[in-house]
Amino acid sequence: MTLARIAAGCFLCVLGPLSGTELKPWFGPELVPQIEAEAIVQIFEEVDTRDGDEKYASCDFFIDLGALIAPTADTSVELEVIGADTRSHSFGADTIKLTGRYLWLNDVVGDLVSLSTGISIAQVFKPFSRDLAVFHNGGIEGELHVAIGKEAVCQAFWTSRWWGVLGVGIGDLGSPMCRADLHYDWNWWDRHHCGIFLHSLWGLGSRDLHSVKHFHGYGPIRHQSVDLGVSYTFCFQYDIFLEAEYLYRAYAKNCPSNASIIFLRFVYPFGL
Repeated sequence: MTLARIAAGCFLCVLGPLSGTELKPWFGPELVPQIEAEAIVQIFEEVDTRDGDEKYASCDFFIDLGALIAPTADTSVELEVIGADTRSHSFGADTIKLTGRYLWLNDVVGDLVSLSTGISIAQVFKPFSRDLAVFHNGGIEGELHVAIGKEAVCQAFWTSRWWGVLGVGIGDLGSPMCRADLHYDWNWWDRHHCGIFLHSLWGLGSRDLHSVKHFHGYGPIRHQSVDLGVSYTFCFQYDIFLEAEYLYRAYAKNCPSNASIIFLRFVYPFGL
């Protein structure tokens, strides 16, 4: 990956629309489009295989651009476009994803918890559907997810909150995948946010990864990963956010191991 590609990707992240799929069980203000841009760097040296760790040093770069809007107080729609540059493939389009969610319960207005459900549909482009650096199950993928959470408040601000996500997805090749994520966040007067979290992904395939030299996609693979992370968000005026995250892969089976993943996310809302 050249410096020119990194610079071009960062430029797109500043100007373009998008970010990672938003799954928190709290939606933004109605009819206010939210433009999100995310730059991601993933670094790993080894891949866990059936016969142990295999050397495979890689530094991968992704940009994730998207637009999110809440048409009503209890609905949310998001469109994402993701580009990737990995050890195996030079920079190109990875995925286009559409997500719709519905908010069933909202603790902000008095319910016991906030609860949302949603569905994501993605088109994955070749050759990234068979790239070791990204977890894809074919060219067309779908995921059902449910999120639950609760905030603690002080005056007009939330001070801390917990939330989690469960999801199950499947592609047109191979077996389903499941996810289980858990977050805990702190807020200081809507100016600084900090968080800790756990992300896990579980492939339900029946095969082990034999070698990085004969990889044809994660669809049939029994892969498992657990990432631990921390985040910091600085909140500017007018609900503009700049967020940084760091994740470390604490557990891996049949996938890249000991990976370090760095996210930089920019969020800009357009008031109507």
